[in-house]
Amino acid sequence: MTQGSILSIVNNKGGTGKTTIATHLGVALSKKGKRTLVVDNDTQCNTTQILGNQVAGYKTMFELFGEDAQIDLDQYCTPTNFPNLFCVTNIIETSGYSISFSQKYPDSLYLLRDKIRDQAVKKFDYILIDCPPTLEIPMGMALCASDAVIVPIEIGSVHSVKGLNEVLVMIQNMQNHNPDLRFLKLVMNKADRRTSVAKVMIQEIQRDYPDDHFKTVLPICTAFQQAEYLNRTLYEHKGAPGKGTTAYKHLAEELINEVI
Repeated sequence: MTQGSILSIVNNKGGTGKTTIATHLGVALSKKGKRTLVVDNDTQCNTTQILGNQVAGYKTMFELFGEDAQIDLDQYCTPTNFPNLFCVTNIIETSGYSISFSQKYPDSLYLLRDKIRDQAVKKFDYILIDCPPTLEIPMGMALCASDAVIVPIEIGSVHSVKGLNEVLVMIQNMQNHNPDLRFLKLVMNKADRRTSVAKVMIQEIQRDYPDDHFKTVLPICTAFQQAEYLNRTLYEHKGAPGKGTTAYKHLAEELINEVI
């Protein structure tokens, strides 16, 4: 890989596990020796709470959008508890830019790309953007800055599949602004293989999207909920490898083997 890849993690439906995937895939990639940056592009700031609260003194997305001049990305890359993993954090005040973004549309779609892309792909192997669950300008910004899109599907929820279809349409529309953007793959998440609904849904996805899904199926796991309650990753909460961390190891391996 001559330069890094920027991947947006997107679904129009909430609760599909975008933040969990962004944070845990980021850790898994860093453990593979990949220099990784996770960008918290959601003003709910869940990624920031999990990864980015350990170190003070770094700028946030709020300052990034407020800067008129070209930024120095190093001032935004907050170190995490994991070597090779960094986070661009967010604060709720960033939501105050929404009116300005709307007034400056469509030029505002290029803001995130112009601020971070050239520096990020030179400094990192993978840049993962955690997006809000709405098909609005912040998501459009992420797609304009990205090479490809990963769409989480909550196994057991037909609504998350509907979200996939809406995201695919948005990707097509955003190619007018970013011709290189493409749908990478969907990732099946929160799967309880003990239930018949999960078994049927996995089979349907494998049938309907045979080349468009990661083979790794991320399991439903109470440890994830416990870790998120504590604003920690599963790696910090449990320590020893379990089915959750093992699944993310396999997902990271699949992603590394992808030609992006």
